[in-house]
Amino acid sequence: MPDVAPLPERARLFHVGIPKSGTTSLQMAASVGREALRDHGVLYPGRKFNHRLAVLGFMGRRWGWTNEAVPSSDHWDNLMAEIERDHRRRVLFGHEFASEAKPETAARFVESIGERCHVIVTLRSPGEILPSAWQQYVKAGVPINFDEWLEAVIADPPNRKVTKGFHDRNDQAGVVQRWADAAGADRVTVVVLDKKHPELLFGAFEQLLDLPSGILASQELGGFASNRGLTVPEVELFRSLNAIIRPHKVEWEDFERIIRNGAMRRIMDTRVSDEAKPQLPPWAVKRAAELGGGYAEAIAATGVQVIGDLQKLAEEVPARDHDDPPPTEIPIDLAAEAMAGMMSAATSRGALFLETDDQGQSEKHKQMSRIKQEVNQFTAGELMRFGFWFIGDRIRRAVSRLKPGG
Repeated sequence: MPDVAPLPERARLFHVGIPKSGTTSLQMAASVGREALRDHGVLYPGRKFNHRLAVLGFMGRRWGWTNEAVPSSDHWDNLMAEIERDHRRRVLFGHEFASEAKPETAARFVESIGERCHVIVTLRSPGEILPSAWQQYVKAGVPINFDEWLEAVIADPPNRKVTKGFHDRNDQAGVVQRWADAAGADRVTVVVLDKKHPELLFGAFEQLLDLPSGILASQELGGFASNRGLTVPEVELFRSLNAIIRPHKVEWEDFERIIRNGAMRRIMDTRVSDEAKPQLPPWAVKRAAELGGGYAEAIAATGVQVIGDLQKLAEEVPARDHDDPPPTEIPIDLAAEAMAGMMSAATSRGALFLETDDQGQSEKHKQMSRIKQEVNQFTAGELMRFGFWFIGDRIRRAVSRLKPGG
């Protein structure tokens, strides 16, 4: 790859995605190598593997479909406080949900990050992104089938009522323009992914941050951690499940705990299959290439720094060679693994019947489990002597101990 000049010392490199452009791999490499990065003058703040909660909290954007799923803005404040305390290092942080930011929100991000802010946008051809993007919506509970979704989101003009966030985050030229307007074109870098040169992604970040080549090594991740793509039977299983459960007012945290962190995690981590992956029909391949070409032309006109070849955005991907309807039957092992994952998660043992559930169990569920344990300690004598007043007092004290600072 070409040489790229490093950013100024103490620069704050804010990665805004877009989704499905190597973001998970980069975040995992940075989080695993957090100490090595510090030793080489780069801060990857926080303790978790990405900064999703901080970015969502700043945007006031929910994670899931309930208003209770909007993270607190404290996550962003705490992140920035850690960054402000470091007076020596360059900083790498961000999350792909920032690609959805409206112009005013992008401007607020830049103002909050400060004068040392530099924005980096990673891009990939629409033809490669579309099947993955649809799967992400299915993984988040959306029941629409692939062809209907394609007809809505890449129509001319698109139907913006369908998966609304897709249009903000996948109008690649629009994303780059919004951040160039917010930060200035001279403080925005675009990296265009290239399947023939996979080293370009990590190499661009290493050069911008003045890191040794290879320090952002790819990590061997499980299927769930790497957010692997689903096969056609797998994704149709979950799409059909979404269609059944969504009308019944299922809580997002229950869906996340039992379906996402139970059934999906188990299948993505344990199941190996040579089943076909979703592919675009021929008309969508042509349309995606057309969109990519338009993005490339518009991005070139913004004046931002570009690493890679913008024309890669216009490349056509292989099309499926027939239009079979979605499967109506699935393999028994797929159904069994999904149900096993749900049972494991529902009993607070993650997706794999672990003794402890560090991944899938929500904080609210943990609290309710503790309260249940407290209630189960009531004796018959307590019930007889003190009745409901005593029980209510015990529950109030149990809840207070679960609150921060309690």
